[in-house]
Amino acid sequence: MNARHLTTCRTLAVLFVLGLSTTNTSLAAVTWKNIQFGGFASQGFLVNTGNNDYLGDTSGGTFDFREYALNASWSKGKFRVGAQGFGQRLGNYGDDKIVLDWAIVDYQATQWFGIRAGRVKMPRGLYNEALDVDSVRPFVLLPQSVYDARLRDFNSAINGGMIYGNINLRRFGSLDYKAFYGDIPMSTDSGANDYFNNDVPYPNVKIGMDAVYGGSLFWNTPKSGLRVGYSYSAFQDFGADRFLTMDIPPYGLIQFIMYRNTDRYDRHLLSAEYATGDWTFAAEIGQEEADFLIGIPAEVPTGILAVDNIYGYLSATRRINDRLEIGAYYSYTKEQQTSVNIVDGLIFPDLIQHDFAISAKYDINERWLVKVEGHYLDGAGKIFDTPSWPQPLAKRDESWFLLAAKATFSF
Repeated sequence: MNARHLTTCRTLAVLFVLGLSTTNTSLAAVTWKNIQFGGFASQGFLVNTGNNDYLGDTSGGTFDFREYALNASWSKGKFRVGAQGFGQRLGNYGDDKIVLDWAIVDYQATQWFGIRAGRVKMPRGLYNEALDVDSVRPFVLLPQSVYDARLRDFNSAINGGMIYGNINLRRFGSLDYKAFYGDIPMSTDSGANDYFNNDVPYPNVKIGMDAVYGGSLFWNTPKSGLRVGYSYSAFQDFGADRFLTMDIPPYGLIQFIMYRNTDRYDRHLLSAEYATGDWTFAAEIGQEEADFLIGIPAEVPTGILAVDNIYGYLSATRRINDRLEIGAYYSYTKEQQTSVNIVDGLIFPDLIQHDFAISAKYDINERWLVKVEGHYLDGAGKIFDTPSWPQPLAKRDESWFLLAAKATFSF
């Protein structure tokens, strides 16, 4: 048995033992000396009918799909401190390494104003700050157009600070606002690095930024269960320099610096959610846009690579009874790049993917749940093509199915 399968078996064994030992206990988190502890562990399985490396080596089925975390928090009056350690394996990403997922010091002076600092969860859309709460949704995979699981380490939190609050509008409902500033570190072997280097025929280099800033504004309308909002984030001075070695006769091998940078990478996201009775409906639509300056001095004319990505989804879920919940969504992604004066005749095809999903969640008890989900995918635009994991467009299946299943234990 290889090391990867051994790790999977150990994870499953731990989940099984924990589940047996806590079947008849309450869901309350563990408290010790006013410190509250919580956490979760999940193990999943992915298999598809094509495209070998979407969310892992899924063409033959894979158990390299798991997450686990332990968090602790302490509060007194208006102060709160807390942190969470997190590990995951999603195909090529995560590698079961434990990282600091979030860690904060929080002071909420009033309902309408609070301040938070440390490694702070990013307020983006409806569900980004609740990625770990499996019990609140039937989906194994949230719509990947907005909540791409490979980008979790990039989208989940920032190193910096935030102000936030809730403003009472009386008969017009209320407003939740959050504004943040900080940084997001990116490793060369992360899903985010592959995303921003997708279709670049050179090995990944470290991508960085001077700062990330933005916020969200949500209106809790007078209509019970209805909220709408807008999220914005921008990466300032975003990109990377990379060293290239080229053979130029008669000079031989010469090293150059290739740069690919933008002053600002903007992301916009509009969101709406309506909960009524046993039903919850949600929709989000987003856009990413940036003009990357690309060049190798003297050898290739400096040019601009314009990025304009559009994505979104529609979803509906229904609680059938105390244990069973079902859901479905349609998710759409279109990633578009246009070059100006880079190389004559250089064309970037649009990367498009439609995703139709149907899901079911069954709560075995207060701590254990299982989910199963089927996807029909039309198009393969969200597959990464990198030197480490080459998947050229010409060899991708354009119509395929994906099955996902997951068991989660929470405390």
